[in-house]
Amino acid sequence: MRIWRNEAGQTLILVAFCITALMGFMAMAVDVGILFRARWNAQIAADAAATAGALDYHFNQSATSAKSAAQAAASANGITNGSGGAVVTVNVPPANGPNAGAAGFVEAIVTQPNPTTFMRILGLDSISVSARGVAGSGIGSGCVWTLGTSGEDIQNTGSASISIPGCYIYDDSSSSNALDQTGSGSISAKGINIVGGYKNVGSGTISPTPTTGAASQSDPLSYLQPPSYSTSGCGAAQSFTGSGTYSLGPGCYDGISLTGSGTLTLGAGNYVINGNFSDTGSGTLNLGAGQYVVTGNLSLTGSGPMSGTSVSFYTLGTTSVTGSGTVTLEAPTSGSDDGILFFQSRSDSNAMTVTGSSNMTLQGIIYVPDAQLKMTGSGSSNSYENVVVNSLDFTGSTAFQNYSLINSSSPLSQTIMVE
Repeated sequence: MRIWRNEAGQTLILVAFCITALMGFMAMAVDVGILFRARWNAQIAADAAATAGALDYHFNQSATSAKSAAQAAASANGITNGSGGAVVTVNVPPANGPNAGAAGFVEAIVTQPNPTTFMRILGLDSISVSARGVAGSGIGSGCVWTLGTSGEDIQNTGSASISIPGCYIYDDSSSSNALDQTGSGSISAKGINIVGGYKNVGSGTISPTPTTGAASQSDPLSYLQPPSYSTSGCGAAQSFTGSGTYSLGPGCYDGISLTGSGTLTLGAGNYVINGNFSDTGSGTLNLGAGQYVVTGNLSLTGSGPMSGTSVSFYTLGTTSVTGSGTVTLEAPTSGSDDGILFFQSRSDSNAMTVTGSSNMTLQGIIYVPDAQLKMTGSGSSNSYENVVVNSLDFTGSTAFQNYSLINSSSPLSQTIMVE
C-alpha cells in the first residue's frame, strides 16, 4: 500500500487551490471596483440634480420647475429616471435628513442597478448603488459690486464712514486708483478685492488692506430681464396737493405726485407710471405691495413718512430717495422680483441718489448696472442691502448689513451643497 504514502504532486494541488482562491479574490476586486465607480457616478448625478433643482427653485420658486431641472441634470450626468432600472427621486423640500422640510432646499436620491461580472458565480447578477445629495441657498459673501472697468469705481470723500460688516466689496476697475479714499473717512468690510489699485490720501483708514490685482467679477445679475409693461391707454396724471386722505388703485398713469400734507395710499398691485412719480411734500405715502415701473423720474424726497413692503421699482429716469422722514422700503422675498428693491434700466446712465438718515430702512438689492450710485447722509445700520452698480460715491456715514442674511432666496445668495 505504498501508493497511499506517496506525496508526489501535493504541491501542484495546493497551487491549483491557491490560484483558484486568488482568481476569486481578483474577480471580487474587479466587481467591487466597478461598483465603486458606479457609486461615484451616482453621487455626481445626485449632486448635480440637487444643485440644479436648488438653483431653479431659487429663481422660479416652483417645486415643479425645480424637479424638472433636477431630472434634466441627472440625465445630463448619465442617469435618467426609468432608464435601465434607474430611479431618480427629487424632493422639494427634502423628505429626509437634518434639512427635511426646509424651504429652498432640494433633495435628490439616485438608485441604479449595476450588472456584475464575476459575482454571478455567487448568484449576484446585479447590485444596486444609491447616492443622495441636498442643496439649497446659503448666505452670499458679497455686498457691493462695482462693475466699471476703468476710472474710480469707488469714491469716499471727506469724513464719510462706510461700515459693511461681514461683507466683501468687489471693484472691477483696473485703474491704479480704482478705490479712492480722500480725507478722514473710513471703509470697513470683511474683505475688499480690487482688479486695479487703490489710493488713500489723508488720515482715513481702509480695513482690511485691499487685495489688489484680483480677478474681475462679472455682473451677478446680468440674467435679470426688465419687466414687461405697456404705456398704451394710460390714465391721466394723478396729483394730490391737499391735506386729505387719498387712495389709488393699480394701473397705468401718466404720472403720480404727492405734494401736500395729506396721506396717499396706493393699493397692492402693479403700476406703470408713464412719466414722473414724486413724493415731495410733507404727507404720508403708503406703497402697496407690487411692481412700480417709472418711465420718467422717481423722486421720493418728501419730509413725511413713507413705507412699502414687498415693493420693487424699475426706473428709466433719474432716481432720488431721501430719508428726512421715517422711510421703510422692503423688496419682495418671492416671485420674479425676489430681492430687487431698485432696478435701473441698463440703458439709463443717470446717477441714482440715496440720502439716508437714522430714520431710513432699506431692505433689498439696489441694481444700477450702467450708472453711478451716490450714497449720502447717515444711513441706518438697520438697513440690509446688496449693491450692484457701475460706480459708487460715498459722502456721509453709511452702514448696512448683508441682505442675504434676511432673505435666503435672494438672487445674490449662494447655492451650496449641504448634505
